[in-house]
Amino acid sequence: MAELYEIFSELDELGHLDVSEDLCQALLRDPVIRSVLPAIYTSYTHFFSLHETQLAKNILAYKEPWKILESFPLYPRYEKMIKTQVRASPGIEVLAFIGCGPLPVTLLIFSKLYGIRCIGVDQDPEAVDLAKSCIKHFGLEKEITILEGDETVLSKMEWDSVLIAGLAEPKQRIFENLHTMIKNRKSSSKKPISVCYRNYSGIRQLLYWPVQPEQIKGFRKINEIYPAGKVNNTLVFMECE
Repeated sequence: MAELYEIFSELDELGHLDVSEDLCQALLRDPVIRSVLPAIYTSYTHFFSLHETQLAKNILAYKEPWKILESFPLYPRYEKMIKTQVRASPGIEVLAFIGCGPLPVTLLIFSKLYGIRCIGVDQDPEAVDLAKSCIKHFGLEKEITILEGDETVLSKMEWDSVLIAGLAEPKQRIFENLHTMIKNRKSSSKKPISVCYRNYSGIRQLLYWPVQPEQIKGFRKINEIYPAGKVNNTLVFMECE
């Protein structure tokens, strides 16, 4: 696992290079670079899946789970990104998170630091089982609910904000289903539903597929916050048209 993290760190450093927009676009258009991007994106996804699974299992073996989680090298990034989201979209009461994975760090932080009730959704049965075990181990099973399935399982739940993970796929289907659910809720809810997705922009597009304009039809962007420091994700806030 240490070797895997070292490889990830090398790739991660590329995503944080100080590169002008013109050079960034030239790099991303380069045929050689474009040919290897699918392999890079697959490796990036596998890293998080394997790393989070191993970390979740380590956490379950200890009596002080927060101590282990906060020692996770990427933990400060999550904390910083979530703080940014809460500032940009205040008043969240129930957050739904699509693509929570086996170790829902995002939900744990939202719950612990901000007292926000959370719903995590993932299509992988093994990830869901592990996530449920972790939530119970942290003693937050009353504050955080984990559901197995795609985004449509949220149609039966109450929530006022939804967050789409950077690695959640397929993006187009997710946004289409969310648009339908939010439109159906508008007639029965006075409070607007906030939508936020984590994206990859600039040179960080070397890490993973960025969301395309055609994938978010029916939504209107209202804010976009680019990452600072070692955070990878741009936060894009939208509302249903």
